[in-house]
Amino acid sequence: MPAITALRLPVLWDEFELPNPLQTPSTVLTTGDPAWAWEPAPPGLGVPDCDVPRGEPAPGWDVDHVVLLVPDIETATEVIGEAGASPRLRIEVKGRPTAFFRVGPLLEVIESPVRAPSLYGVALVTDTPLEVVALRWRALGREVTDPRPAIQPGRRILTVRSLDAGFAVMSPDREAPAPAPGD
Repeated sequence: MPAITALRLPVLWDEFELPNPLQTPSTVLTTGDPAWAWEPAPPGLGVPDCDVPRGEPAPGWDVDHVVLLVPDIETATEVIGEAGASPRLRIEVKGRPTAFFRVGPLLEVIESPVRAPSLYGVALVTDTPLEVVALRWRALGREVTDPRPAIQPGRRILTVRSLDAGFAVMSPDREAPAPAPGD
């Protein structure tokens, strides 16, 4: 099964009180021009490759999803399929065709008016209440939205603004509780 093993984005993780590079359970995040590393090999989309640096863990943090913008969703889906991953879901998100692939973290591929496929950003997931994250990062001078409902039912999200990459943080994906007997 192919997997994203490292993601490089123009985000200074240490400015968010996270290690840089950040080793999450699924992927290493590091700072620099957008690039990624895959195991065994990246799909042939023309996104730059990067090395997998040694990272430091931050307990309670992981990568929820990586966002890739593509000029044509059909071509991207075919190329990612040739690398060994099949879309788990295809929907429209805010009017744009979107496909989701499980490749370590979730890869959200969005058709967008770009000339070539490009890494847009990342959403992390944390067990820390999002209100606490927002307050802490605002105290560090970061522009952070208030937590709000995410597209996924039962989840919440906040967005960090004024960066050269998309960066969001989500609440955990908790399974709905089983119905009580007799329900």
